[in-house]
Amino acid sequence: MKALFVIHESSFIYGSNRSIMGLLKNLDYDYDLMICRSFTRKIDSVSLKKDLGQHLQQIHEVWLPRYRCQYYDRVSMVSEISHIVNNIMAWLGSGKRKKLISAGKYDYVHLNSLVLFPVVDKNARYIMHVREIINPRYHLLHGLIRALKQTAGLIYIDEATKMPLEHYIGRHKSLTLNNPFDMTHVRNIAPEACLNEYGLSGQNVIFSMLGQVGDNKGSKFVLRAFMGQNDPNSRLLIAGNNNHAYGRECREMARHDCRIIFCGELQDTAPIYRISDYIIRGDAQFCIGRTIYEGLFAGIGVIIPGQTENLKQMQFGEELRDKICFYQPGDLQNLTNVISSCAVHKQNDREYRSNQAEYMEQYNKFINEIMTE
Repeated sequence: MKALFVIHESSFIYGSNRSIMGLLKNLDYDYDLMICRSFTRKIDSVSLKKDLGQHLQQIHEVWLPRYRCQYYDRVSMVSEISHIVNNIMAWLGSGKRKKLISAGKYDYVHLNSLVLFPVVDKNARYIMHVREIINPRYHLLHGLIRALKQTAGLIYIDEATKMPLEHYIGRHKSLTLNNPFDMTHVRNIAPEACLNEYGLSGQNVIFSMLGQVGDNKGSKFVLRAFMGQNDPNSRLLIAGNNNHAYGRECREMARHDCRIIFCGELQDTAPIYRISDYIIRGDAQFCIGRTIYEGLFAGIGVIIPGQTENLKQMQFGEELRDKICFYQPGDLQNLTNVISSCAVHKQNDREYRSNQAEYMEQYNKFINEIMTE
């Protein structure tokens, strides 16, 4: 068997690209990568081949369409223009992309994000990884649905991504499968160096927010909530790209609170997980996300919007409920109170977990079913 994985971002630090690495590292057959070109990032093919192993064969760098069919952060004018230019370049280069896919004679083509739906055509067997919540007001919704119905199968990362699309898709081959998480390596990290780097001590209760700093992630909301509690021993680490207008606004907000530390964009976040006691998400609604599962699999407490009933929608939710703290979505005072109550409890009881084997078993079974239909 041979597959092609189509990746819409050139960076493997965040989100869907970070998630797909766990799958690619554990495939037992050859595959190629098709990665979107970027104006600002250069793909490090040498490092990718080192990280992803012997089954990675060719890396194709082409312009790919990225259609914002999901809910997303407000963006600057420069970012919007860059996005438009990207899609123009993808349209102009569509012939090259189609020739590469056709020449590869792939058994299946795995699209790693819903934003890649314009890639789908009748000339290959496509599998769409649905990682985003669809915006029902998206102006090209009918084209999106038509493309999804042409796919051989859909992989939803959770019920939250599945439910909005089921109404439009109807009966279609699909699998609900969360991401692969292996945090067992975090156990071997010595915490002292990371603590020293950020001027912390082992006595601090450390809260962390990881991922892109943005309004859609509730970054300012979390900052306000943390600043509203007075525990002098607590610290908040913000790990993620903040080199943009919104990020500068966040830094300005927090400049008088020495308990808040902006770590910037990190290639390796494992040391942050090693020293953290709690991971926080600031979404406007119940939302789990990769960093929450990584935190739970690293034995950390998590603070998320939602309520106890949402445990059934979480992987290992019931089993790990003692590590999960909910707050009322959008309720600033409620989140402040939760942070304040957590600030007196370090997470010393930690278990490091992996679901890698189970994930690959389910993924391979789904692929085999599609191949035989």
